[in-house]
Amino acid sequence: MSTLGPATSSHLLPVGTLLHGNYRVLRYLSSGGYGNTYAVVSADFGQRLAVKEFFVKGVNHRAADGLSVRVSNSDNVELFQKQLARFKREAERIASLNNDHIVRVHDAFEEYGTAYYVMDYIDGETLDNRLTRQRQPFADDQARGVLMQLLDALRAVHAHGIWHLDLKPANVMIDADNRVRLIDFGASKQAQSEGESTSSSLCYTRGYAPAEQIRVQIDRFGPWTDLYALGATLYHLLSCERPPEVDSDEYSPDIFHYPEGVGKQLREIVFWLMQPSIARRPQSAGEVLDYLSENSENPELSVDSEPSENLEPSESPLPGGSLKSSERTVKAQPLETQFRKRDRIVSRRQHILAVICIIGALLLLAAWIFSEHLKTQQPVRNIDTILIESNHQKPKL
Repeated sequence: MSTLGPATSSHLLPVGTLLHGNYRVLRYLSSGGYGNTYAVVSADFGQRLAVKEFFVKGVNHRAADGLSVRVSNSDNVELFQKQLARFKREAERIASLNNDHIVRVHDAFEEYGTAYYVMDYIDGETLDNRLTRQRQPFADDQARGVLMQLLDALRAVHAHGIWHLDLKPANVMIDADNRVRLIDFGASKQAQSEGESTSSSLCYTRGYAPAEQIRVQIDRFGPWTDLYALGATLYHLLSCERPPEVDSDEYSPDIFHYPEGVGKQLREIVFWLMQPSIARRPQSAGEVLDYLSENSENPELSVDSEPSENLEPSESPLPGGSLKSSERTVKAQPLETQFRKRDRIVSRRQHILAVICIIGALLLLAAWIFSEHLKTQQPVRNIDTILIESNHQKPKL
């Protein structure tokens, strides 16, 4: 790991600090808005690990002992407690995941007035730092390898009903063997509501967030939200350019600028993943893995994938729907063909819905006309009423 941002030494734990009676701080690694990360060694087994400490910039400070965390302003105590609870849930979420491409959590505890969790130490750098260091985009085969590993990670995350919601090059570690690990689940959210429905409980990175995330349409979040961010990450790796921001419901491939030599398939994958419309994006990581496996330019880079279950019903652009790859008899189609097929399905459904609405409106109109007709009819008088009226009308003698 490498330092991602500056931090004041007075805000950091001193080197040599013993945490939880077992983890000795070796050095500072990085900081974010809600925490500091340190390299540590376990006293029990001498294992090198990383520890993330909850520490909010502008809200917390160190006490006189240089260890304890305090809230600088009493008005921020409630905010600190709320975010501390979210930090502990973050640790629980990561601990529930078991995948070679997701950083693992080994321990969690509270100490010095805040919370900590212990995770894998990754001897590598972020994708963002790798791009900066090598000063050139990733080659196709290298980018494809990263893509396959991140898809495998997202499949595991989404299977637990969790969305990462902040996938970007700065939140992906890569080691010397090009093995990647997804990190920083601070913005993650479970599919089940947690009562956090305001924008203050969510964050995102512009260029990597789709429209539903920017507009805080929480009920529309799903695997497709992270897949959009994955497409933006892939584009950044292939081009070294910041991904375009969502500003319309549709856009053309012309807004993406690639250096010469980037393969057509990867360019199509980026365009597919970054569709502004949720319906036109792939609905699961497994859907993309299936497509890549069936159209592999480099089969040795593929991650063996099992059939995935979509968390929400969708129209799959791949032939065979949710069938296993071995059961499909139709060769995968180009992405442009898939888009046209999906558009035809959506258009057909819209026409059917329009016809149903028209028929319903006509039935309501007919019922209203019939009721008005009944109101205009003269009431039928019975024989007794007629006799009484005739008697009243006879002249007196």
